[in-house]
Amino acid sequence: MVSEIYLHDVPLGEAWSRFRGALHAAGLWGPLEAEEILLEEALGRVTAEPVWAAASSPHYHAAAMDGYAVRAGSTERASDRAPITLSTASEAHYIDTGDPIPEWADAVVAIENVEPVDPDELGRARRAIVVRTPLPPWSNVRLMGEDIVATELVLPAGHVLRPVDLGAIAGSGRGTVKAWRRPRVAVIPTGSELVPPGGPARPGKIPEYNSIVLAAQVSGWGGAPNWLTPIFSMTGASA
Repeated sequence: MVSEIYLHDVPLGEAWSRFRGALHAAGLWGPLEAEEILLEEALGRVTAEPVWAAASSPHYHAAAMDGYAVRAGSTERASDRAPITLSTASEAHYIDTGDPIPEWADAVVAIENVEPVDPDELGRARRAIVVRTPLPPWSNVRLMGEDIVATELVLPAGHVLRPVDLGAIAGSGRGTVKAWRRPRVAVIPTGSELVPPGGPARPGKIPEYNSIVLAAQVSGWGGAPNWLTPIFSMTGASA
């Protein structure tokens, strides 16, 4: 009679078949319930439904660079030989990158392409600017919805969220996302010869690391590792 002292290896294909069959039998073969989570907690999670933009990005016409907001038509005759002077009181308004364009304006003259008249200590024109190049309408302007248009699809369902995806969701006016709940996986290390990693080394004792490796793999695969008991409560670490 052969003594059954050691465990027998199960081939990977058979082990996977058994595991999948057990999940089917328990009604757990498929996504778990959806949950709404904050974007800062969503890296690596899987979207449970499509993500639609709640707002456009940008949600206003914005300056694409530092300069002066102007009416494009007021610059159409500008040239090196015939520069045009525009008053900062009514025809040109200083603007920083990202600032909203005034309602009356439809272009931005880049700061390096203007000559300020009576500049202040920051180099901004107090009275007027001189323009030597004509501008087509909407030059140097980020139009509303240039990146994202409200109601458009941002991400499909079943998408593993990357850092860039979180930025896209935030840019679309959302602070949360619906994702499938991560499966919880129990990790139970056992063995009287085990001691905590970094603990004192003694003959017959070895550091316990399998659970650390397994838990990291579970996290990398999208699961949530969970030690059901204190990791060394069954190891005889106090002996």
